[in-house]
Amino acid sequence: MAIAVERRPQVVARRRNRRRAQRGVAHLLTYLGLLVALVFFLGPFFWIVTTSLKGNEDFFTFPPVWIPPDPSLAHYAALFTRSSGARYFTNSLVISSLSMFAALVVSLPTAYAIARWRFGGGLLSTVLLVLRMLPAIALIIPIYIMYKMLGLTNSYLGLVLVYTVLYVPFAVWLLVGFLREFPMEIEEAAMIDGCSRLRALIQVVVPIIAPGMAVVALFAFIATWNEFLFAVVLTGIETKTMMVLVTSFTSGGTDMFYGEASASVVLGVLPAFAVAFMLQRYLVKGLALGGTKG
Repeated sequence: MAIAVERRPQVVARRRNRRRAQRGVAHLLTYLGLLVALVFFLGPFFWIVTTSLKGNEDFFTFPPVWIPPDPSLAHYAALFTRSSGARYFTNSLVISSLSMFAALVVSLPTAYAIARWRFGGGLLSTVLLVLRMLPAIALIIPIYIMYKMLGLTNSYLGLVLVYTVLYVPFAVWLLVGFLREFPMEIEEAAMIDGCSRLRALIQVVVPIIAPGMAVVALFAFIATWNEFLFAVVLTGIETKTMMVLVTSFTSGGTDMFYGEASASVVLGVLPAFAVAFMLQRYLVKGLALGGTKG
């Protein structure tokens, strides 16, 4: 009995050490998994960034040049001096910003009508979301023919219209969830104090559901910035976007401009990062609230 009592602390210590070892292995596997995920997702972007800073002689060397010894901004300069990169960058910025604001302006009253008055019988938001699932390739030909007849090709208005139509369903579906969870008592109290319904919506409801609107804005901006099919079919030389410019450097047969293509990719992702950074405070709240509300 005395021997069993003496051995008990040793057994407890061994179990404690085993649990510590198991936790250590679990942490190690977790960090290894995160490292693999980082390399998998950020590795290609790292290669694009370094390629944009390399000289032409370093593109196909073996072993590969991971970090250029003499980084140069020559490809970025060529992008703006020889390839009209500034115009394409401006086109993407204008079209994405206008599409983002148009999606917000159209989706907010639509979502409000659905949430408050069950406009559409409670199924309209779902129907809109199902329509959004149509692949772009199924829409591009009829839209192109219609745009040619209306003279909307090669124009900001044409692209903003088509992007707004594409992104409003998702925006409505998302905002309806936020508005249905919004306490009616707050809105009614504002109207009792003299606010009209429109004023209560703008001055009371909108500031409180700002995280949801931030998610909608970020989604619309990034989706528009990265969209390629409609941009390449509906634009002309004056309205081509950055995504179209990227492919022009690598689709010229034997003339491949890897440096300029990499520089255009790097510049192309910066605005999306900037918008996500500016909206990150609202974005985290919006995604968290959207997740809890289902």
